[in-house]
Amino acid sequence: MKKFCILLASVTLLLTHHLFAQDHNTIHGVIDGAPFQVVTPEGWNGGNLFFHVHGWRPDDAPHEADLNIEDLFYQTILEDGWAIGRTAFLENGVDHDAHTKALYDLKTWVAENLGPVERLIMEGESTAGTLMLRIAEQNPDLADGVIAKGAFVNFEDETHDSYLLATPKIPAILMSNLTELEGPLAYATKAQEAEVVPALRPLLRVGHVNVNWVERRDAFHTMNHWLENGETEKLKEGTRNMPDRETNTIVSDSAIENRVVDINPFYGNAFLGFHPDELEQFGIHHGDDFLVEIDGSLWKIFYGLSYDDVPIGDWVAFPTASDTIMLVRNHRHAVRTAGISLGDSIRILKLARAE
Repeated sequence: MKKFCILLASVTLLLTHHLFAQDHNTIHGVIDGAPFQVVTPEGWNGGNLFFHVHGWRPDDAPHEADLNIEDLFYQTILEDGWAIGRTAFLENGVDHDAHTKALYDLKTWVAENLGPVERLIMEGESTAGTLMLRIAEQNPDLADGVIAKGAFVNFEDETHDSYLLATPKIPAILMSNLTELEGPLAYATKAQEAEVVPALRPLLRVGHVNVNWVERRDAFHTMNHWLENGETEKLKEGTRNMPDRETNTIVSDSAIENRVVDINPFYGNAFLGFHPDELEQFGIHHGDDFLVEIDGSLWKIFYGLSYDDVPIGDWVAFPTASDTIMLVRNHRHAVRTAGISLGDSIRILKLARAE
């Protein structure tokens, strides 16, 4: 792996060459204080570009443009010849005007330094889902199409960052879990007379942006097909199953054991390698309490369906759309609280047996 630094105007760059199924180039840099990352297929000198746009992050969260390029969704679109970009914006928090500028800046940087952008699809989640719809309404020249996951929608308070008019001027797909379907449904209904009528893609599970890579891929392909053909289904159920995987869970009479397979450093959540079916087979069902053992310490966990199943500060675990288990301390940092690290061994015990 070779690294070299490039200084260009106000942009500081670090280019790293990676090998996956095919060669890809990864560029890290900063534009006017906003960290960014761009990944291109080998030989990309212009063409199709995809931006993933993150939602709200706490002020004290890392300020970085993280992009897990090993994610199968990103692998898929890279193999299809798309470049991928992400900005961390000027700072954490929500500032739609500043965030929109950072997206313009990143698109311009790609066009000026890597090659012309022929098509740009952007995907945003949570507050960035709202930003996607706002861009579709106010800045349609920025993107060709947008995918809004778990967008907050507000038609009443013009001062609120979720305020929207339901007047998109470019194709927009609204993906939403059942828990948060009311706002996107209202948006799609109100936008029936818009210049470009949006498409609604409900996911038949609860949660907030609880979406797997297969569902993201299908929404992306739908958007691309829409841009190429000028039409799409305006209402389509988007829930998709994950491919089967080997969990390597160790099962005994007293416990099941797996590992921490991922960590979200911005919200402090941990993802455990168990398949939800394994908890059911072990006798732990939704609504039960159980114990998690991490590095010799025991934590009492409620097995629910989403964050809001417990009061702020309490522990909850629930299945993800990717068929893993998310371990959360609601509105607190579970990873710091329990000293969790990627790869840690995790044991789940039934509460009655542990006591």
